Amino acid sequence: MRILFFLGCTLVVALAATLIYHYNKPARNVAAETGIPVTATELYYKFTSNELQANQAYLNKVLQVSGQVLEVKSMPNAAKVVVLNTGDPMFGVVCTLNTIEPATGNVRPGEKITIKGVCTGYLSDVVLTNSFLIN
Repeated sequence: MRILFFLGCTLVVALAATLIYHYNKPARNVAAETGIPVTATELYYKFTSNELQANQAYLNKVLQVSGQVLEVKSMPNAAKVVVLNTGDPMFGVVCTLNTIEPATGNVRPGEKITIKGVCTGYLSDVVLTNSFLIN
């Protein structure tokens, strides 16, 4: 009986330590990481043609995506979302900017830009989070 109690207590302590570690882990510094260069059209094509292979190549990795701005949206939490054109009239590469930068206000549809961010997958659009403008 003591052994079961000891193992139970050890399991609870290990679980608590793991949760505390993950909760207090510092945020990912996307700016310091080297991004995988890819165009918006190429990225979208790879996800639509073979999502499993694209997930292995891009999921949770920092990408440096270049393309033409299709749309710029302002979100209620003051973040901006930039949608890059992929050639598909319905879907694009959606990039949520993590900070309000002065340069963000200057982004207009039709411009060619490069955005660096973390790829979180494909949900009709390819999604990048924690993004910021390179140029």
